[in-house]
Amino acid sequence: MDILTELATTLNYWVATLWQFLQTVPLVSKVMDILCVILPLSFLLAFAGLGFLSGTARILAVIRKRSSYEKCSHQLALFSVLLGWALLVCTRVWLFHVQGSDVPDSLPNFLLETGWMLLGMAVMFTSIYYIGWRMCRNVPMLHAVLGIFCGIWAVLATGVALAAARLSTVTASPAVAGITLEQIYAPGIMTPFFCALCMTLPLALALGGGIGAVWLVLRRKHDDFGRDHYNIMLPWCAKWARNAWFFFWLLLLAATSLRIYNQWQGNVFTPEKALLESVILLLWIVPAVLWSIVANSGAPLRHKLTLWMAFALSLAGAFPYYGDMTSISSPTAQEEIVSQDDGGSSSAVIPAP
Repeated sequence: MDILTELATTLNYWVATLWQFLQTVPLVSKVMDILCVILPLSFLLAFAGLGFLSGTARILAVIRKRSSYEKCSHQLALFSVLLGWALLVCTRVWLFHVQGSDVPDSLPNFLLETGWMLLGMAVMFTSIYYIGWRMCRNVPMLHAVLGIFCGIWAVLATGVALAAARLSTVTASPAVAGITLEQIYAPGIMTPFFCALCMTLPLALALGGGIGAVWLVLRRKHDDFGRDHYNIMLPWCAKWARNAWFFFWLLLLAATSLRIYNQWQGNVFTPEKALLESVILLLWIVPAVLWSIVANSGAPLRHKLTLWMAFALSLAGAFPYYGDMTSISSPTAQEEIVSQDDGGSSSAVIPAP
């Protein structure tokens, strides 16, 4: 136990040293701040989406009587286990790193620990789902429900972690010192936060489908199930990701419209901002276009680069999602304060609805 504590302390020291060095370069610091939001959140959502994807493929294997779906479900379950354990270990190291700078026994810390425990339970259920594959051959539908249950549990873990980040916005900002828990977690339907809340499941499904397709490409040589297997399952994963991303994009459009409306009401909306918002929205539709190319292709294995590009671009979708999920409206200052990370990234201030 002492060895593990010493190892964790040493790792924490080197991480802190590296982080302080990166903070000395403004551009690198800004990029690192963004990546520290995008990557963990995206992979956590992708882990949740893989549970739904694998469980659905297991159900389709029974309904359509196609072995390719069962093989794909097993491949995705393996990746879900690997990704889940990696997230569990990395988040524990991160929590050990940040807990020294936070207030002990605070509500945000409690929520973070709760989220980590929920993630641990999701990883445990996913491991059982994968290990029990042969034992559940006679009850495939029950086994598929377990896979979907793993995805639901991972979504809950993500929600609790985001609730902690949202609450941290309040504790770190004196402008919203008098805000209540109801105003934090139930600000109203016509708010970007409500749209972001609705984005959670579509974004998780899209990221799960996108990373699942990439995983199948990586497993092509190791799991040699024949070209026909990948010609069926790669387009299926791409269609799953494309359809889910389209719903995510519609909700992102609604959240952007609400934000523009708030700016218009406060007389801070300009044509330059309108052009910027339009360009950003057009960029978010690119992953769906790329996934459509793979979904409609007769030779999807030739589009490996397309799948990588689509998933890489979809990772960026976590950034506006995180911004809307952690934005807080102050009833007194009549402004919306968007969560700032520890690196001091800039916050957007717009009139509250």
